[in-house]
Amino acid sequence: MTGSPGLLTTIFAFLLVLGPLVLIHELGHYLVGRLFGVKADAFSIGFGKELAGWTDRRGTRWKLSALPLGGYVQFAGDMNPTSAPSAADDHLTPAERAQTFHAKPLWQRALIVLAGPMTNLLLCVAIFAAFYGTYGRVVNDAEISGFTEKSAAQAAGLRVGDRIVAIDGDRMDGAIDVAGRAAYFPGKTLQIAVEREGRTLVLPVTLANRELTDQFGNKARIGDLGIEMVPPVVGGFYGDSPAEKAGIEVGDRILSVNGKTVSGFDDIPELIRPNAGRSVAIAVQRGSEVLTVPVRITEAVMPGAQGKPQKVGQIGIRAGRLEQVGPVRAIALGFNQSFKVMGDMVTGIAQIFTGDRSVRELGGPVKIAQYSGQQFTLGWEAFVSFAALISINLAFINLLPIPGLDGGHLAFYAAELVRRRPLGVRSQEWAIRTGVALVLALMVFVTVNDLASLPIFGG
Repeated sequence: MTGSPGLLTTIFAFLLVLGPLVLIHELGHYLVGRLFGVKADAFSIGFGKELAGWTDRRGTRWKLSALPLGGYVQFAGDMNPTSAPSAADDHLTPAERAQTFHAKPLWQRALIVLAGPMTNLLLCVAIFAAFYGTYGRVVNDAEISGFTEKSAAQAAGLRVGDRIVAIDGDRMDGAIDVAGRAAYFPGKTLQIAVEREGRTLVLPVTLANRELTDQFGNKARIGDLGIEMVPPVVGGFYGDSPAEKAGIEVGDRILSVNGKTVSGFDDIPELIRPNAGRSVAIAVQRGSEVLTVPVRITEAVMPGAQGKPQKVGQIGIRAGRLEQVGPVRAIALGFNQSFKVMGDMVTGIAQIFTGDRSVRELGGPVKIAQYSGQQFTLGWEAFVSFAALISINLAFINLLPIPGLDGGHLAFYAAELVRRRPLGVRSQEWAIRTGVALVLALMVFVTVNDLASLPIFGG
């Protein structure tokens, strides 16, 4: 049973997401730095005033700081936590200077900087791989089983039975791929390749512009093909499933609920949710037989619009067939899923720059905190999945070539590789200050965006 997250739950969930992810990111820098013999002066979770800490036998100050929106490792030879180089006249002995970050070869410095984002990426891969290895992979063929009202795909000439194999030349492996790809292009025309009667046809489809509202009241604008690709076939059960108790089996095709026809799996929740606590007659096809099964629908409380609790009905079934995967395949799928998420981020940011999406869709720490609390109320699986998405966001953002971020340092090293000498200390200092100012301005902007979207401010 879930409910609307309170303020304390939201704060706790936010810290539970961000704290470990920042720790893992900075540990990546720290451990690779240690591998190459670089001394760390400070390791901080958070910025600003130190709240608590200790100094280890290597002279590293481990501390928790007041502003929990990031962290840093300050290596020996850094002028500040953004790793700006200290002045040449640093009064260090040759032995001490040998332990500084900036005394190390270019390739070692690059690996130390790259280690943070890569650790976040690998964590995301590990989470996805663990889910695939534990639960398997849900497979839904991208075959059109029906159309919604005013369907863009049907208007463009697609038919029931067509199997979508590619969108804009990119291969689609299933219904999830198709829906995910279409979601990012509301109002745009995509080239949809389908297999029909042994032939491959490519048809242009202009996607509908659809606004979705989730159970917490969050709104999202997505592209909608207007197709149903998931047939109403029971692929498995969740928890203490009322449908399973009533005698419904894996492989049954649901034909109707209380006499209302079901054409796609997405129709089922709409017919079940309003009937919490009641019995309904579910007609299923099993082989050549058509059976009517009475099912008593369980009642659950979930956040509705604006997070207000509402009672909904559930029967505990899922779509698609479950394909078990081994460890190697799970890791490969984990990488594939992680890179898809990163690709979606690139697409979204590019659309903001081109004006296809509003800058109001950018989120910052307030929105991350809000979503953290919401996902926390949905259970540990949803919460860990959300943490994986934030982890890959951290990796992506830190790889942007902005001075002061990891990607900015890598850009410096690329310039050093080309010039065969580093940029001047003064140039690096000014570039880093400019980059930090840019990042701070962006943080202020997205925070104002977040606050403006809250109900208390009329969002």
